Order: sequence, then structure tokens, then C-alpha cells
Amino acid sequence: MAGFLPRAAAEAVDTELLLLVDVSQGGINNTQFNRLMDGYAAAMTSSQVLNSIESGERGQIAVSLVFYGNTFTQIVGIPWMRIGNAAEAQQFANLVTVLTRPFTLGSPSIAAGLDYATNHFGTETGRGANGFESETQIIEVAVTNLSLLQNPAGDRAARDESLASGVDIINSVALGNNANNIANYFASNVIGGEAGGVNGSSSTASVNGNGSALNNFLAGHMQQTVEGGAVASVPEPSSTLALISGLGLLLLGRRRR
Repeated sequence: MAGFLPRAAAEAVDTELLLLVDVSQGGINNTQFNRLMDGYAAAMTSSQVLNSIESGERGQIAVSLVFYGNTFTQIVGIPWMRIGNAAEAQQFANLVTVLTRPFTLGSPSIAAGLDYATNHFGTETGRGANGFESETQIIEVAVTNLSLLQNPAGDRAARDESLASGVDIINSVALGNNANNIANYFASNVIGGEAGGVNGSSSTASVNGNGSALNNFLAGHMQQTVEGGAVASVPEPSSTLALISGLGLLLLGRRRR
């Protein structure tokens, strides 16, 4: 048919990794937000993370970053992009370090954030194509706010629906002064799934003080997820699937330095 263009084939990657970041009111402040974005940039460009990515069967992953707040606030900070070498990792770093924290009112809706993240994966979770395809999908939630208006039943239902739709692992990194309580809540109601014998987990990190400490924590956390979540896509030892705690094009504005 005249004018018909065939749809481009999806690019095969080892895994699709989504960073889901809490920016709800009363959670992370602007200084902590900037430090977290810098930490993601430093971690993604670190040698240990790059080595883990490149050791995968295809040697590349697809990553995206999404902000979530109240029920109606989910914003794509970095659309799906490929990372398979140092130059692509640096491109991600350049993008993430100029993101500005979105403004959102009200209490965070973890359930709405998980629903949006699940849809964002595309064909693997029964939605529209996102340009990539993989065997494994991971959601990594960076959460800073444990609202008094908790919804454990709704959060558990969203988690179960996400895993049933095709997401393999939901991890979390709890940040801030209330990190331990946040991690406990997530462990009971949000994290879950399994890939290659590795289960979803919740960790804690500080966004205060020395920025390099956060960078090192995130790099180590990502590397452990890459290597610990290895899944063989074929029954041969060389077919190792690289996983990473996932992180560009829609910039929300250039932040001050």
C-alpha cells in the first residue's frame, strides 16, 4: 500500500530497568533530589556497573526514569534509552543531572506509581511497544516519603498485578531520615518477584552528608542487582542476563548547579 511504513523491530536487550522516584510533597527536598540524581549518574558510569552490563548476553540494557507523586502525578523524566557502553552511560548521566524535581501536591500513591511503571514496559506487560524487548523487567523504587495515609491493601494489590502482568522484580531503596520504617513498609507491601533465584529486596541509603557515599552505595547496589539477578536466557553458562537497578530525553528543566 502506498505510503505504508513497516513498524521498526524492537531492539533486543538483556533487561529493561525502570527507576521510579518518589517526588511527593514532604518527601525529598531539592538538595537531596539533586544529590540523588548525581548519584544515579555516577553509579551508571562506574566501571563496576558498566562491566556488569557488558558481561550480559547482549551486552546492553534499556533504562527509563519516572517520577511519581499523588494519584494523578506520574512524569517521565528519561524515556527508554539503551546503555551498552561508556558513551551511552555518559549520555544518561548528562540527562539525569539536569533534571529538576517536579512539583506535586498531596500524599504519594505508590499503587498509582506501580501501575504507571508496569504500563511503561510495553509489550512484555501487555501494553504498546516501547522500542525494546527483553526477558526480564525490573522496577527500582527510590522512595522518600511514608505518608500517614498509607494504603497497604492497595499497594499489595498493585504489586501483585504488576508481577502478574510480567514485571519480574520490584526492588526499593528507602531514603531519608525515615528510611528504616519506609523499608519495612515496602518489604511487607511493595517489593516482590524473583529472577534467577534472586528475590525483590528493600535497602536503605542516606541522601545527607557526603555525596560520594551515596554514589558508592548506588553503584554497589546496581552492581549487585546486575550480577545477583543474573538469569540464563538459554541453558548455557555464557548466556548470563545482566540486570541493573534501573534509570533520557524529556528534560524537566535545567537545574542550577
